Amino acid sequence: MFRHGYVCVNRGAGIASPRDLAGKRIGVPLYTMTAAVYIRGVLQEEYGVDFSNVQWVQGAVNGTGSHGDPQAPPLLKPVDIVRNDDGRSLSDLLDEGAIDAYLGSRLPASLDRGNVERLFPDFRAVEREYLSRTGIFPIMHLVVIRRDVLQRHPFVARSLFDAFESARRAAWRRLEDAGTLACMLPWMRQDVEEMKRLFPGGDPWVYGVEPNRPALETLLRYLLRQDMIARPMTVEELFPVPL
Repeated sequence: MFRHGYVCVNRGAGIASPRDLAGKRIGVPLYTMTAAVYIRGVLQEEYGVDFSNVQWVQGAVNGTGSHGDPQAPPLLKPVDIVRNDDGRSLSDLLDEGAIDAYLGSRLPASLDRGNVERLFPDFRAVEREYLSRTGIFPIMHLVVIRRDVLQRHPFVARSLFDAFESARRAAWRRLEDAGTLACMLPWMRQDVEEMKRLFPGGDPWVYGVEPNRPALETLLRYLLRQDMIARPMTVEELFPVPL
């Protein structure tokens, strides 16, 4: 998913541009979640945002408590992260001004209220420009295989890949059906036509290493910059076979 539209700010926090996020108090469901890593990376590299003095408030977006039960590896350098345990959601804190901004994988319910707005109001145009310039449609999840399973049954990687690829093609065919709508979007057909025009090869949902190499290499760079991995890594180190 593109993520420019998932950065929200309190109208009274004095955040008129991305660089104004420096030194602020920012809510995030999980500091280490892929969406947060990617948003921070884009803001740092594309807009020069300095996150060194930010305090991160971690918790559920539209509920109370934590966002799941993560088992993320420890960060390699200290980061100012505090847990939101005051009984209010990050959405409420943003609306009330207790945090200045929010970024994550879900939108806060307070976006529909008067005190919260997107940092990038015309986010779709910004995301189109980002796609045309970088060719990247940010990845959110990966499918992984235990190493011992792969060593015993090397065919598993190819079989899984082929199964997901077959399902992807079936879903894409359904979207392309001009006679019916696959979901409740009145202009879905026009959206499909736009995707074919804008995305490399006319397909946003390509699987495999090579079609996604720019996105994977960018994510590895972000992980290094955000002290989640100790050294530069190559895409080849992550995948057992060329797919």
